[in-house]
Amino acid sequence: MTVLLVLAVCFLAYSNGANDNSKGVASLFGSKTTGYHTAIGWATVSTFAGSLAAIVLAQSLLKRFSGKGLVPDALAGSEYFLLAVAIGAGATVILATLGGFPISTTHALTGALVGSGSVAVGSQVQLGAG
Repeated sequence: MTVLLVLAVCFLAYSNGANDNSKGVASLFGSKTTGYHTAIGWATVSTFAGSLAAIVLAQSLLKRFSGKGLVPDALAGSEYFLLAVAIGAGATVILATLGGFPISTTHALTGALVGSGSVAVGSQVQLGAG
């Protein structure tokens, strides 16, 4: 189960990167300041640096997206719940990206938390906690 969870989180990270990676450097390529490969290289390096910084700086954000308070604590700590959230959010982001639709990974995560919680515990989801 742990392997599936790690793969699902990697899928979500891939989906997010596929959606967001080029946005930060689009002006480098669009203005012809750099070529395509150089711009994507900058995007990759800066995204990797941001992910390292997020490990240190985003602890409160991680707690917010844990599901605690939204669903019963026993469910929020369940590997099955976390797997459903990661797959749901990753699928939402990658489908929107492939379809050319704008998408927010934050909104996809929130929807996956509420959706997975609703399927698991129905009306016990505390929407006010969001």
